[in-house]
Amino acid sequence: MNLISELSFVKRAKNRSKVLKAVDGAMMPSELVLKLYSKSSNTYFNIVSRALGELVQQKLVRVVNPKSKTGRLYTLTDKGKRVVNLLGK
Repeated sequence: MNLISELSFVKRAKNRSKVLKAVDGAMMPSELVLKLYSKSSNTYFNIVSRALGELVQQKLVRVVNPKSKTGRLYTLTDKGKRVVNLLGK
């Protein structure tokens, strides 16, 4: 996919856009939930986890420690950083 297609993919879902913009360094899903929603709940965790999975598939975010079942860390890829810049934090 080209950068415009990636941007379109992210913009089609509000949660993907919010999660992509919120990733700052290496972060766990629980940290993203607190950063985005200021409280923790299973509903928010599921929303963030699903968005992260979709962003990983598009290679906008990568898992830093893929062998870990819990405490996975996610970070932006170079392509993800370019898309965030186009979104305009």
